[in-house]
Amino acid sequence: MKPTSIIASLALAGVLSACGPGESPEQQPSSVEDVGSATAALDCAALNAPVYMRVRPATGSSLLTTNPTEATNAGTTYGFTDDRGTPFKASKNAVTGLSPVYRLYSPGKSEHIVTIDATERTNLIASGYTTDEGVGFYASKTADACLIPVYRFNNTTLQKHRHAVTQAERDGLTAAGWTSEGIQFYAAPTTAQPVDTKFTFVVIPDTQQETVYQPARLTHRMQWIADNKTAQDIRFVMHTGDLMDWDTADHIHYQRASDSFQVLDTAQIPYAIALGNHDTAAVCQGGSACPGNVNANLRNTTTFNAYFPLSRFKALGGVFETGKCDNAYHTFSAGGLNWLVVNLELWARTDSVNWAKTVLAQFPRHNVIFITHSHLNGSGGIEQGNGGYGNNSPQYVFNNLISQYANVRFVFSGHVGNAAYRTDTGVHGNTIYQMLNTYHDGTTNPTRLVEIDTAANTLSTRVYAPLTNTERADGTKAYSNVNWVR
Repeated sequence: MKPTSIIASLALAGVLSACGPGESPEQQPSSVEDVGSATAALDCAALNAPVYMRVRPATGSSLLTTNPTEATNAGTTYGFTDDRGTPFKASKNAVTGLSPVYRLYSPGKSEHIVTIDATERTNLIASGYTTDEGVGFYASKTADACLIPVYRFNNTTLQKHRHAVTQAERDGLTAAGWTSEGIQFYAAPTTAQPVDTKFTFVVIPDTQQETVYQPARLTHRMQWIADNKTAQDIRFVMHTGDLMDWDTADHIHYQRASDSFQVLDTAQIPYAIALGNHDTAAVCQGGSACPGNVNANLRNTTTFNAYFPLSRFKALGGVFETGKCDNAYHTFSAGGLNWLVVNLELWARTDSVNWAKTVLAQFPRHNVIFITHSHLNGSGGIEQGNGGYGNNSPQYVFNNLISQYANVRFVFSGHVGNAAYRTDTGVHGNTIYQMLNTYHDGTTNPTRLVEIDTAANTLSTRVYAPLTNTERADGTKAYSNVNWVR
C-alpha cells in the first residue's frame, strides 16, 4: 500500500496525538523583528516528550513523531522499518519560549517534512505539501544551554529530507550525498549530555584594506576558521566593523565580503557584524565623506543589508529596525552557559540604545557581549566624541547602557589604533572586559581568538594571523576569577 498519508490512516485507528491542523494564529511564531515574543524565559523541563524517528528505506523518507503508537504502526504498516530511536525530546504542549513545529505531507513526493518557520510552512503547502498534519511538537528557535541543535538535510535526488543531531549522524548523511540545510530548531537531548566547559569565539578586526586590495586574505581567514571549527571549538564569529572600504557602482567590495562570509555560511558557523562608517553610505571612494547629510548617510545601510540580509545570521534573535541588521541581537549556548551578542550601530542613536536596554532586560541569565565599531581609543580610553557626524558618544553608550546591566561581560570594538585592553566595574559590581581590535594590517589577516573556560572561570585571548602563521605580541591577554553568569 502506498502511504498517501500515514497520518490519515492512523487517525482512523485513533492513535494520533491530539495535535491537529488549523492551529490558532496565536501559536504562529512571530517575526524576528518582534523582540521578545519568541525569546521569553525557557522552561527546559517542558521538553520532556521523546521524539521518535523512523526511516523508510525504500524511499529514504523519514517520520518524526511524539506518538509511540504512530511510530510503531509506521514501521509495521507503511515500511518505515529503520528505527532511529529517539534522538531528541520536545514538548507536546505550547509552552512559553517554545514555537510550534509544523508537520506537512506531500502526496506527490510521499514525504513528511517538519518546519518551525511559519513562512516556510506556507511556501511548502503552496509547493505540494498539501496535507497539513498540524503541530507535531514544540521546540525552540534559539539556542539554550539545556538544548541541542537539530539539523535538517536535503537529498535532491531522492527529493527527501532527513534530520540529524550528532556529528556522526551529520557526517554520515553528508557522505551519503545529503546536503545540510543548517539548524532547523533546538530541542532537549534524550540523555544527559556532558558539558564541555571550554570553547572559543572569534573577533575579526577592520578588514577594509583586505576587501579592497587583497580579498583573498579575508577569504583565507574565513577558511581557516571553518577548517579549525572543531579543533579550536569555535562557536561564534564577530566582526567589529569596516568590513568594506567604500561602495562602488558595481558594489564589488560588498560582493567580495559576501563571498568570504559564504565560507562561514557553508560551515554553519553563526556570526554577527557591527557596521563601521565604511560599511555605510557616509564614506565614498578613497575614504572621503560622501556628499549630503553625513549623519543621514551614516544610517543609510541599504547596500550592506542587501548583501547581508537577516537570513544569513543564523543565531539572530531580533533587530531594532525591520529588515536591517544594523542593531541586532544573537543568542547561542557554549561552555554550559547562555550567551547574548548585541551588535550596536556606530555612535548610536538614543532610540537604538533604548532598544538594546529592552533586549538586555529579557536575558538576565545570559553573558552579554557587545560589539560596536567605536568604543576604545588607541590608548585604551573610552571614546568621548561621536566622530563629528554620529549621534551619541561611546562614553554615553557605556554610561547609559553597558554599565547598567549586571550580566554584561565584554565589549569589542575597532575603528582606531591597533590593540588596547580595559576593564571597568559596572554599577552592579560586574567586571566588563573591553578590547580594541583594529589592526589595519596590509600584509596578513589578524584574527582574535577568545578562549573561555567556564569551569576554571578564566578567559584568554590571542591574535593569530593564519596567512603567515604568526602571533601578534599585543594580542595576548589573560584574566582569571571571571564571574560568569550561570
